[in-house]
Amino acid sequence: MKRKSLIITLLILGSILFANGWDVQEYPYDLYVYYIVTKAPEKYENLIGSSVVAVTSHRHGDFGNAFNSSCKSGVIEFLENEDFVIDKMDGIDSTFLSKSFIEKYFPEVLCADISVSKEDLSYIWENLSSKYVGFSDMKKRGLNKKKFNKIKNTSELKALFDKYMEDCHFDMKIREFTYYQETAYDEGCKKSKDQRDIYFEQETSNAYYVRFTSCVEANANYFTNLEAVGVIGRNKEFIILDARSNYGGSNYVQEKLQKILNLEKYKGTVIVLQDNWSTSSGEVWSIFGNEKSQFKTLLVGTHSGGMQNYDRSNTIKNDDLNIEISFGSKYLGKILPKNYLGEGKGYEPDIWATTETMASVLTGLGVDVTGITFQ
Repeated sequence: MKRKSLIITLLILGSILFANGWDVQEYPYDLYVYYIVTKAPEKYENLIGSSVVAVTSHRHGDFGNAFNSSCKSGVIEFLENEDFVIDKMDGIDSTFLSKSFIEKYFPEVLCADISVSKEDLSYIWENLSSKYVGFSDMKKRGLNKKKFNKIKNTSELKALFDKYMEDCHFDMKIREFTYYQETAYDEGCKKSKDQRDIYFEQETSNAYYVRFTSCVEANANYFTNLEAVGVIGRNKEFIILDARSNYGGSNYVQEKLQKILNLEKYKGTVIVLQDNWSTSSGEVWSIFGNEKSQFKTLLVGTHSGGMQNYDRSNTIKNDDLNIEISFGSKYLGKILPKNYLGEGKGYEPDIWATTETMASVLTGLGVDVTGITFQ
């Protein structure tokens, strides 16, 4: 009887585990394969019916939902290990597998090497030399047209850009080859699970906490509410600006908040939270960590992404050559704080913390985090 009871118990446990597991449906199309979530654990049931996406870079926005070949077991492996983040794709919550998936199963995607023609080189040089804001810096580092015209393939082009360019906003696609410079990544860090374009405020006994995951128009409350935090939180010991996994946009209201805190002669400490996915205007330390802040500041988290030297506002495209380049036209380097480590390095925190340890680190600093959830 004992053996029979044990078998029944194991069957029940097995059925529960199976029911709460992951499964995906594979959809071949042309030369690629797509995956849709068909089963998920209870806490991820909202992902059923959504796409599974492969991230090709730690930078925001570099991904694809078409796989080169079948890899269902690998997809399920990463889902089961929760080695993914949830983000919006076409307005729908989707599963973004970490870059480690591509590195493990499709490394060829990250190192495509194709021939580059003289016509390709002429188009790229002409546009970068006349329109790209970082071109003058590349020339100062030693780039010249003679070196550029010797390039025969994308491996050589990548090596040349890596040597003479420092710009994580820059992005270039030449047929199946893509060039970009990686942002910072501290091993073991995970992107926040908070959704894109959220804005949230929470008052505690001694702190005023503000969470914002983007600085774009879609996050309207960021533009309408952040400035007022300078008045609302002026009597709090701490004002916490949580910009973890904030991919940027406009820092105009951040500047306005800084000015208000100066005018209010704020006596507390502004704590800025960041991670590797805090990039561009999402690296809010560029405002609150500079010499214009007349109040105490503290940077908590991991290295920020490091996308501040230039902006990205121009995109040029040649359909005949199948080349597309996105690059900056606005120079931002002159206003960077002295402690900016550089492109792909960002800002080093004063106190190291990940999302998992954030609550305990802030509590250790004396911050009341009641009602605040870090995920």
